Amino acid sequence: TGKIEFRNVSFRYPGAAENALKELSFTINPGEHVALLGPVGSGKSTIARLVLGLYPADDGLVMVDGTDVRQLDPVALRRNIGAALQESVLFSGSVRENIALADRTIDDPELIRVAQISGTHQFLGQIANGYDLRLADRGEGLSGGQGQSIAIARALAGNPPFLVLDEPTSAMDTQTEDALIQRLQAEAASTKLIVITHRPSMLKLVRRIIIVEGGRIVADGPRDEILKRITRSKAA
Repeated sequence: TGKIEFRNVSFRYPGAAENALKELSFTINPGEHVALLGPVGSGKSTIARLVLGLYPADDGLVMVDGTDVRQLDPVALRRNIGAALQESVLFSGSVRENIALADRTIDDPELIRVAQISGTHQFLGQIANGYDLRLADRGEGLSGGQGQSIAIARALAGNPPFLVLDEPTSAMDTQTEDALIQRLQAEAASTKLIVITHRPSMLKLVRRIIIVEGGRIVADGPRDEILKRITRSKAA
C-alpha cells in the first residue's frame, strides 16, 4: 500500500564529517502527497535515495509497509516507485528506450500517455524522428527542461503506485511548469507522492509539508498551516 516509515534513521556519506540525516523519524501514509522542503544540503534528496533503497541507513530503520527496505527485492521495490531525481539521467538510445527502460509492458499508447502528461510529446511532435530520436549520452543536445520532461515520463510509465520527484521542474520555465502541474494533479490523484522542491508552485500537488534542516525535521504539518508559519517567521 506504500506506507513509508523512517524510524530514528541516521545516515552519513562515505568520507563526510557529519551525518546527512540525524535520528530522523516520520511516517507517510498511503495516499498522502507530501513535500520535503529545506535549504541546500539539509538532507531532502538523501531521504529520497533511502526510500528507493539506493543507500542503506547507518542506524535506524527505513520501512515500506512495515518491512525493512533492506529485506525487499530492490527490483520489485523500484518497479513500484516512479522516480525523477535531481539530475535527469538519460542514456545513449532513443527517447522511447529512455522512457520505457526495456519494460515490455510500456506499449505505444502508454508511452504517448505519459509523454503527453510530462510535456515530452509537445516538443517531440516538432522533431522528424519523434520517439525514435537517438539521444547522446546524458541527453546532450536537449535543453534541461526537455531532459526533465523525459525523466518525468519515465517515472510515470506503468502507473507506479508511488512517485518520488526531486526538483523535477528546476530547469523549466514558468509556463511549462504550470502546464505540467495541471496535468500532474489529475495523474497523481490516485498515487502516493513525495515532492522535493524549491519552487512554491509545486506545492499545489501536496497537502502536507515536512521541513528538514541539518538532517532533522523542524516542522511537519498540513501545507497551508506550514506555509503560514513560514510567512510569519519571515515577517518577524
